[in-house]
Amino acid sequence: MKNRIKNEVFVNTAFALALAGALLTMDVSAAEKNWDGKVLYRYTNEHGVQVLDDLVPPRYVAGGYEVMTPSGRVLEVVEPELTGKQLAEKKRREAREAADLQLLKRYNSVADIESARKRKLAIVQQDMAILRSNLVSLERQIESEEAVAARTQRNGDTVSPELLERIENLRTEVGVVKERLSLREKEAVAINGEYDQASNRYQEIAGK
Repeated sequence: MKNRIKNEVFVNTAFALALAGALLTMDVSAAEKNWDGKVLYRYTNEHGVQVLDDLVPPRYVAGGYEVMTPSGRVLEVVEPELTGKQLAEKKRREAREAADLQLLKRYNSVADIESARKRKLAIVQQDMAILRSNLVSLERQIESEEAVAARTQRNGDTVSPELLERIENLRTEVGVVKERLSLREKEAVAINGEYDQASNRYQEIAGK
């Protein structure tokens, strides 16, 4: 008997709730049909209380708000403005996402990245080999010219200005070649660093 009464109470309660929901839906639908385009704004004030008004005071605009119909249907949600730190983080995240997308478009696998590394390094290494060869040649020329100058002095003669100028020019050229070689060596290090990052990031993305 008690169970039957409980069941009847449950059924009656459920029916009442369903009826109330249906009536509320009908009321909202009717209100939407009669909607004249007027909107309300819901925002949160400085006390953390949500306020419904026909406008948003300027001081609350940055905190975000919702645009609603009088029946409560949300038409638009305006997100809060980002602070300097949040904006910087958003830009950083967007830049990372764009870089990730570009990485996935450019390479199909880590093997592709390693192949690209080898091709790029090969060009730089070839240039470095040529520069090293040029250095050896220049240093030999300097030794030869200096030997001539030394022999001239031992014989008690004066070294010609032309010979001294040639030696000086060769030394200047050595300095230029060494500088170019140093730049290429740094470029090789940068290439390895770039492709190390690309390989590691690709594995992180592909593993997600």
